[in-house]
Amino acid sequence: MVKRGGSGTRADELYERIRADIFTARLQPGQRLKFPELCENYGTSVGPVREALTKLAGERLVVLQPHLGYAVTGLSAAELTELTTVRVDVEGLAFRRAMLHGDDVWESEVVAAHHLLGLRDRQVETDGRGDAWYLAHEAFHAALLAGCGNRRLIEITRGLRAETELYRRWAAPMLEENERDPGAEHKALAEVAVHRDIDRGVELLQDHIAFTTQMLLGQLLPTDVSAIEAD
Repeated sequence: MVKRGGSGTRADELYERIRADIFTARLQPGQRLKFPELCENYGTSVGPVREALTKLAGERLVVLQPHLGYAVTGLSAAELTELTTVRVDVEGLAFRRAMLHGDDVWESEVVAAHHLLGLRDRQVETDGRGDAWYLAHEAFHAALLAGCGNRRLIEITRGLRAETELYRRWAAPMLEENERDPGAEHKALAEVAVHRDIDRGVELLQDHIAFTTQMLLGQLLPTDVSAIEAD
């Protein structure tokens, strides 16, 4: 076991901080991650930085570029399309299993996570979508799947959602433009979970996941979309 304050603990803490900065767009897609700057900005040494970046690379949130070092993963229509296809299938499976096998504790955690997200939704009206909203949003989606009873499946879904987080952040300003009501979508997901409406629940979750991709492919990444359609 690593003692508190050891290099492993420092690397884990740094991993969480860099990961949060990627998700909140303080570190931009495609931005190079230079060791001297990271060490200065996060007040640490090269060792923990290297460990943290290696772990982030395993989640595909950063990439190691030949002769250039690490960089935040860039945005790509082809990558987003692949991610969405997998998420629709895998998260649909996990949600189906959760509604089949989730116990009363799971159900109560879904309700609690949705309530917190609703509180953050009300804050959006005045403050916009800040870190607190995104954390509550992630917690809600994690809660929906937590009752599936399969640890590996949960880990896979967490990794896939992490890879698409930057895309979701990009899509946020377009919600009103596209007349989307994420609050209503989340309420519907919580209700089908509680009522164990399995087929409807899977359909709603898959539509919820796909909607963001449709917005991005149609508006933010049109060049890449044309390239895909030509294949």
